[in-house]
Amino acid sequence: MPPPASCGNSVVDPGEECDAGPAMGSGNECKPNCTLNFCGDTYIGPGEECDNGAENSDMNSCKPDCTKAFCGDGKVGPGEGCDDGNQNNADACTNGCALASCGDGIISAQEPCDDSNQSNEDECTNNCTAAKCGDNFVQPSNNEQCDEGPNNANSGDCTLTCQPAVCGDGLLHDTGNGDEECDLGAGNGPGQQCNAQCKQNTCGDGDKSPTEQCDDGNNQGGDGCTSLCKLEECGNEVMDPGEQCDDGKNGNEDDGCTDACALPKCGDAIVQPSLEEQCDLGPGNNNAGACTLVCTAAKCGDGLIWQNHEECDDGASNSNSGTCKANCTKQFCGDGFVGPGEACDDGNQNNNDSCTNVCKMAKCGDGFIQPGEQCDNGALNSNIGTCTTACLTPKCGDGFIQPSNNETCDDGLNNGDSKACLSTCVPAKCGDGKTWVGQEECDDGNNVNSDLCTNTCKAAKCGDGITQPQAGETCDDGNVDNTDLCTVFCVPAKCGDGYKQPQNQEQCDDGNNVNTDACSNVCKTPTCGDSIVQPGAPYNEQCDNGANNANTKACNATCKKTTCGDGVKQTPNGNGQNEVCDDGNQSNADACTNTCAKTFCGDGITQNPNGNGQAETCDQGAQNGTQGSFCSAACQIAG
Repeated sequence: MPPPASCGNSVVDPGEECDAGPAMGSGNECKPNCTLNFCGDTYIGPGEECDNGAENSDMNSCKPDCTKAFCGDGKVGPGEGCDDGNQNNADACTNGCALASCGDGIISAQEPCDDSNQSNEDECTNNCTAAKCGDNFVQPSNNEQCDEGPNNANSGDCTLTCQPAVCGDGLLHDTGNGDEECDLGAGNGPGQQCNAQCKQNTCGDGDKSPTEQCDDGNNQGGDGCTSLCKLEECGNEVMDPGEQCDDGKNGNEDDGCTDACALPKCGDAIVQPSLEEQCDLGPGNNNAGACTLVCTAAKCGDGLIWQNHEECDDGASNSNSGTCKANCTKQFCGDGFVGPGEACDDGNQNNNDSCTNVCKMAKCGDGFIQPGEQCDNGALNSNIGTCTTACLTPKCGDGFIQPSNNETCDDGLNNGDSKACLSTCVPAKCGDGKTWVGQEECDDGNNVNSDLCTNTCKAAKCGDGITQPQAGETCDDGNVDNTDLCTVFCVPAKCGDGYKQPQNQEQCDDGNNVNTDACSNVCKTPTCGDSIVQPGAPYNEQCDNGANNANTKACNATCKKTTCGDGVKQTPNGNGQNEVCDDGNQSNADACTNTCAKTFCGDGITQNPNGNGQAETCDQGAQNGTQGSFCSAACQIAG
């Protein structure tokens, strides 16, 4: 703003905040325009180090309090990477207001070390971590000769101590470039299990190991040292030439190898239970003797005839019903056992029993009545004749239809009064008085449809189209429709049964006797004017006088009570009040009061006109026309 015309006269004139005459301007309290100096006005006043006006900021060279930004003031100013307001070089911000970083030579809280160089081979790596074995850098100062980082392994090329793997270090080097089979360290060498080249001492290498009896440098037997580096001899536990086995001559002849270094066998005169030998007579074994050629004791049932002891022996086929009996004697008719070619064998010579003397069974059809037979007509036996093929007298229930017995069906054991063939051997049918299970629901043996069982042998039920009074039915239209004249309960439809029947002129049916709900007692949908008040939604009726509903009556055409103030004169209205007038408002200052009575001069309210058509200019009620009143008895202001 321009300075007042009097600014600079050393007198604070109106409109001036100050006036120091010639001593005004930068560095002074009063600026050249006679206003007081303040921080942010771009003038450097007393106590201010700087003032860049609107540019003052914690991020700029001049801060909001008009002091110059400096490293350590806690505000990040121009040229600063950070400013934590302290002099601690070990935190994230250095004393030079630069962000701490690996390689700046300052060890921050996050750094174990910082030697400000890029060498990974000294005691501090170029990512500011302390040098150690396994960091993938070889540090001679740590006595490291190699370092493959996470690939270091005691089985690899570089061990977990960062030393190159060598044969004799006691570590098995078998991964990477390693091909060691073993490494016992100082225990490696000739005559040891692991040789000086870290290879397993093996049979045939010419170097006798602690577990070998000999080692002649080859894998050939027959030269005194076996291919398994065992000395060759019976009992040395090695099968040498000429031996079938060698278990060290352990004295057990039944362990799979005899003390003669031979495999056990039947005929070596040694009983080996493991081979299931029961005997062994050596060259005396004989299939006709007491010990067989398979070293089993002779017995009846082994299939071999033991001379002077058995007549026959068919082995597993021995049987009292076979040619050779179970006791190894030959079968014959009359021995009491049924053998080959025999139909029976009762061990006697009586032809009159069930078995003949030639071991043939007496049978039905041979013309003789045997025990258990009721008849026997020989070749004339027939299942439809007088004697069945089972030599039984025909009867109902034997499974054969005999017309001579008046049978038309016979299902044998399946005959029954509830089956397809009755117990009298006649077929079941509807009306026979027997209920055929699975085919008939009932059978009362009559032709009456209206009882509990129909003429088709179906159980009476509501919906079969037949009215059965015994089942409590008064109608039955053969359907399951509740909206016609007969319900699914087989009783006539009626108002109040809960089902809407249009044929009964029903508009609704809610199954109750409440007139004030959504369906009346005569099954009509409620309407305003039906003389029934339905207060609930959606009807919300307050009244219903039927044909007497009208806007001029106590109940209007929408079934709401008429009231004083509805604009229609009712005598009486819905509140029982006889209205003289109704102007549809609640004002007492017009011709009709808020109680629907005519206003009049003397009611204390000025109306123009009042209910009598009179234009009032005043109305003091009972004081009208009295001494001292300004209003006359005619409600006019006295002149």
